[in-house]
Parts: sequence; C-alpha cells; structure tokens
Amino acid sequence: MSKDALISRIRTLRDHFTSGAIPRPAQHEVHPDMPASSRERYLYFTLPVTINFQRSSPAMWQSAYTTWHDPETQPVFLPEWVAAHSEDELRAKLTKHKLALQPNKHTTIWRTIALTLHEFYSDDPREFLKSVRFDIPTLISHLQIKHRRRFPYLSGPKLSNYWPYILSQYTDAQFANVQALSIIPDTHVIQSSIRLGLVPANATSRDVEQVWRELLKGTDITPSQLHPVLWHWSRNHFQPAG
Repeated sequence: MSKDALISRIRTLRDHFTSGAIPRPAQHEVHPDMPASSRERYLYFTLPVTINFQRSSPAMWQSAYTTWHDPETQPVFLPEWVAAHSEDELRAKLTKHKLALQPNKHTTIWRTIALTLHEFYSDDPREFLKSVRFDIPTLISHLQIKHRRRFPYLSGPKLSNYWPYILSQYTDAQFANVQALSIIPDTHVIQSSIRLGLVPANATSRDVEQVWRELLKGTDITPSQLHPVLWHWSRNHFQPAG
C-alpha cells in the first residue's frame, strides 16, 4: 500500500474514532476533581503512569482513583510521605486497592520515582517540567538518557511519551514541540500497526515508534494524536475496518 493510501486509511480511522464508530470506555483515566494546575493533580497523573504497563489501563486508573479517595491510602501520592515511610508501609497501601499488582516491583518503581521528586524536584513534577522548559525533546532526552536512573520505566519508549501525553490531556501543562511525542507504542498500538501492514509481527516498540514517525512526517497528523485512535481500534477487534 502506498503512503498516500495509508494516510487516507488513517484519516478514515481517525474519523471513525471522532464520530464514535470506534467505541471507547465511558471512563478510562478516571481522576479526582482537582484544579488542573495543582501539584496534587500532576502527582496523580505522574506516579500511577510509572506502573501502567503489562496490565489493563482502565483498571489501573480505577485503582488509582479508589486509592486516592481512601484516606488510609491517599498519602502514597505525596513524595514527602513516601520519603518518610518504609517500603513495607508503602507496599501495604499500594496493594490495598490493587494499584500495585506486582507488590515488590511496582512498589519499588513508585518509591524510586517519588524519591526522585522528593530529592531533586521539591516533591513536585512541575519542577521537573520547568527544568526542561516544558520542551518535549528535552523532556524525553532527560528521561531516556540524562536522568535515566532517576526515572525507572518512565525512561522507556512507551512511558516516556505516555507521561507527557497524559499530562497534556489532564493538566494545564502547555508543552513545546509536541510533534516530537511518539505514537506511544503499547500493546494495542503495536497490534494496530501490524494490522495496517506497517510492521511485521515481531516488531519492537522502537520499530513501531520509528515507522510512525517516518510515515507521518510532512503531514498534519502528529503521532500522539493517533494513539487513542489505534488503542481503541485494537480493543474493538479492528472494527470498523477503515
């Protein structure tokens, strides 16, 4: 299939998504009612992202929502609380509502990111974003290369793009150079990419990211705009066909 034909099909899928022909969950990234500019909202859309891999994303966000609304477990979202308490105490709270499905791994990741925010960024994700001037290429470079050890899992090709994408949707963050965000190559996006014939069945996340970046170059479509389209298309068993 030619590039023009692929772009035409992608536009059709995007239209299907916009019109509702590709269904989506009534609620996905469920969240408390907080000011979009607040530290708490940025923390809510930062720490759960770090453990949103190899699991149901809607279920993860529901667990985050329940954890936030339980007075006993809400403190896990505060880096200063995490820094003042043991890993065992954190694990007990993260597992209560199944926010941490892998008790050891997820707790360690959450704790590491929270301590990074506590030690280097005044307990506030907005301070990290200020340090990279809200610039997407700089942000991704810091996560993937410069400060990789500070940000386990956020440094990978999926979450390093998913995090700023989520912040752009649910906080007041205004990013520069958003076209530098990749397609966010999670399982559903990879499967949609295979279905469209863009990559072979054994393609890696990096392969998918690069193919989409090249395909969309010179068009008015940014890679991150297609993430929800492809994600829901895969979940709907690639219907409508586009």
